[in-house]
Amino acid sequence: MQITVHGTPTPLLGKKISIGNEAPAARITKLDGTQNVIGMIAPTTQLLIAIPSLKTEVCSLGAKKFNDMVKQFSKLTTYMVTTDDIDFVKEYGKNECIENAELVIDTNLNFAKKYGLLISEGKLKDRLARAVYVIDREGLIIYKEIVPEVVDEVDYEACLKVVEEAVNFKQKGHTHENWMSV
Repeated sequence: MQITVHGTPTPLLGKKISIGNEAPAARITKLDGTQNVIGMIAPTTQLLIAIPSLKTEVCSLGAKKFNDMVKQFSKLTTYMVTTDDIDFVKEYGKNECIENAELVIDTNLNFAKKYGLLISEGKLKDRLARAVYVIDREGLIIYKEIVPEVVDEVDYEACLKVVEEAVNFKQKGHTHENWMSV
């Protein structure tokens, strides 16, 4: 896949994954320095937000918007993934009151490679493309957006519509009436 960075075509490295595929397990670093795995099957719906750098205006704005928008969903786990340095991200999270999402670092570019988001050249080399993924409780990708131009914002409304449907999804098991009609 390819995106543009300020109009310059830039290839992305990593696996190509599609809606309906199982979400890859990706190792990230939490702000306390411990390693964790995100993606795959989980007890709640997951929203993975790939952020090129919180040091830029568009990324910072997007992080704040998502932080505000996701607070309504108690059955959602939101991760904001960046490659910024851990000390900056800690300070950013504290200063901007990011409390409805977990800021994490893609230290080894594991997330970038497994989700096909690694910018391969130019001034953003080894950064993440701007993207969002929604993963249901079964570990399947149900929404994906990789923003074609890195300086543009994601489609917040489309993403949150899918999040709302996923967190409110009622699993259909057998009912007494179905059992009796067999």
